[in-house]
Amino acid sequence: MARKKTIKFNSTTLYICIAIAVILALLVALAFSPVGQGILAGLGDEGSGNGGSGSSSFKTVVSLGSNLTVNQEIVLDNVTCQIHFINVSQGDGILVRFSDGTDVLIDGGSTTSGLETIRENFVQYLFNAGITSSIDYLIVTHPDTDHYNVLTSVMDSFVVENVIYNNVNKNQTYTKFIERIGEEVSGTHNKPIDADGQNYNISGSGYSIDVYAPGYDTFNNGDTTYDAEESNGMSPMIILTAGDTKVLLTGDATVETEEWFMNTYGAQLDVDVLKVGHHGSDTSTGEAFLNYIDAEYAIISCDDGDAYEHPHATTMNRLFNSGVVTYRTNRHGTIVLSIDADGDFAFEVENEVPTENNSKGINDKMVITKTLNP
Repeated sequence: MARKKTIKFNSTTLYICIAIAVILALLVALAFSPVGQGILAGLGDEGSGNGGSGSSSFKTVVSLGSNLTVNQEIVLDNVTCQIHFINVSQGDGILVRFSDGTDVLIDGGSTTSGLETIRENFVQYLFNAGITSSIDYLIVTHPDTDHYNVLTSVMDSFVVENVIYNNVNKNQTYTKFIERIGEEVSGTHNKPIDADGQNYNISGSGYSIDVYAPGYDTFNNGDTTYDAEESNGMSPMIILTAGDTKVLLTGDATVETEEWFMNTYGAQLDVDVLKVGHHGSDTSTGEAFLNYIDAEYAIISCDDGDAYEHPHATTMNRLFNSGVVTYRTNRHGTIVLSIDADGDFAFEVENEVPTENNSKGINDKMVITKTLNP
């Protein structure tokens, strides 16, 4: 018969067991807390980049800032859309991914030094985000290099199925870019915007993208050369609707473009998130426009302001006065906006630093994965 083994505990052993039990209890409590959930989400995302495959890898969002008692938690279930505002320094690059597999790229360019590195990083980001072979739609807002000079590398790496762009003879560089588009995309899939402008729609289950393009001669440019303001003014206003959430993407649209859009669209527009025009320049994002769209959140794609003083203090004051919670790529890095089927949304950022212009003290909807010291 086997002999039973008896284990005796002295007082030291007992105290160690009690300490281990207390530590385990604390760990379990932390795991089910909002902070713990954020940490677990961050660990789950490690090594995968900011990209996804149409579904969210995080569940809990905790507010950041001084107003932590209001709407502290948001749970995203069944994420159907992710919008990646890729940090390209001075420029724009926006990747939109829908859960049905549709991928849309809006602009891709930068005028910051080290362009070759930016190109390589941009293409690698698309791969990391889950783009493996093709992009369904490419939208080029206007012929400024900081919106398109990375896109040749994109076309070298991926098949572009459809493209929308202003068919204007601005300069030799843009003309060569249009020629490259023609080599990649032909027939009805090649959609040039003419002088008087056109509207386009991309839609799927539970989402739509409506492109309102003014055209390159709407503002009565009398010749074939386009200065910076005229080039910026032809940027289309793009409304992305996912569930009940509306995001307005504006390229480098000027105040004149905003006025044209308000007259064209007509009815009051209720926007949740605004991609601020022209990197926060004071030639965009007018007060009347902010009142018209009534946005709660804004994203600015810009560098540290060394070249063009973006974002301009005038624009930031307008956003502050309207209480528009503001994210910036030069502060937050790449920003990913995730929207779920119920219309809830949240912002995942590279650098978890406080937002700006939250004068109304609302939930900034930032995903927190680490302890913050604002």
